[in-house]
Amino acid sequence: MLFSLTPKTKKEDLFGRERELKDLEKLLETYPIVVITGLRRVGKSSLVKVFLNENDFLHMTVDGRRLYETSEGNISSHHLTKLLGEELSRISKSQKLLNVLERVRGITVSGTSIELNPKEFSLSDLLEKLNETAKRQKKKIVIFFDEAQYLRYYGHRGGSDLLALFAYCYDNFENVRFIISGSEVGLLHDFLKLEDYSSPLHGRGIGFLTLRPFTFDQSVDFLMEGFREVGEKINFDVEEIVREIDGIVGYLVLFGVKYLEKKDKDEALKEVFHSVKALFEKEMEELRKRSERYPFILKQIARGINTWSALKNIFLAKGDFISDSRLYSLLETLEKMSFVEKTQSGYRMVDPVIEKILGE
Repeated sequence: MLFSLTPKTKKEDLFGRERELKDLEKLLETYPIVVITGLRRVGKSSLVKVFLNENDFLHMTVDGRRLYETSEGNISSHHLTKLLGEELSRISKSQKLLNVLERVRGITVSGTSIELNPKEFSLSDLLEKLNETAKRQKKKIVIFFDEAQYLRYYGHRGGSDLLALFAYCYDNFENVRFIISGSEVGLLHDFLKLEDYSSPLHGRGIGFLTLRPFTFDQSVDFLMEGFREVGEKINFDVEEIVREIDGIVGYLVLFGVKYLEKKDKDEALKEVFHSVKALFEKEMEELRKRSERYPFILKQIARGINTWSALKNIFLAKGDFISDSRLYSLLETLEKMSFVEKTQSGYRMVDPVIEKILGE
């Protein structure tokens, strides 16, 4: 169903991503590590989930945001082990796989129940055994790290232990594949450190796929197909809605859901903006903890004050004598978090709905 708020898992529910599915398949055949980027709520998780289910891979998912929230920003091996235990319980449906897991240090199998001991469990040992199994079956084992930029909060070395594991698997386990996804593109690259000579992943071939919002025509077709799917006859101009919320699939889905509930396009649009505002405020809370200047900058850019010099002047006008280097650093961080992007005419908000919310 197109108008479903949960990530898609079946191909028939994934609209307009046939080319991206084929691209991901080709990349995963070639590269042990594939990095998928794209805006928040553009459909990265849905794309990967559908791909993995359609190809019948043995796969596990590690949600970086969930790890960050459950650990309160201090992700340890204990948190990661607990999540992996849940994933192993999900995939261990056959006795053969249970027999494999019994041979992994730190894993106890009792019937169909699986327990992991964080002090003894070794992820590299697990992947070694799974690689051997996948090789015998002529298959691939895929580990999907979603919102992986949060893994920079893993351990005491900014996630470097995980990078070392990725590199070790890259070199030694030919049937293990990693899909690494993130919405905050700059921070994801900061975590992976691909251009850092000291990074374990430096110099290794990595596959890249960028998931973009739907085009205007795709967005119109998506909404029309979604309403047809549920037999809903509409009497408004769908193009008007797309002009308001653009082609980010999460917003289009939310509009469809709210319209089916309210039967009023204006009310449905208000609900979309209200929901996005609530999510955005949660993200702003995290930014405010670091500096009140972040939300201030975003609000100015949304209102059209979008050049470095104009931003510097408005800080000075309100009595905030921010240094040049500090302003540069703040803007760079907002770029890395994919809130803004730098263009020839100045900075612009990446998300049109958030831009409208801030411009109110």
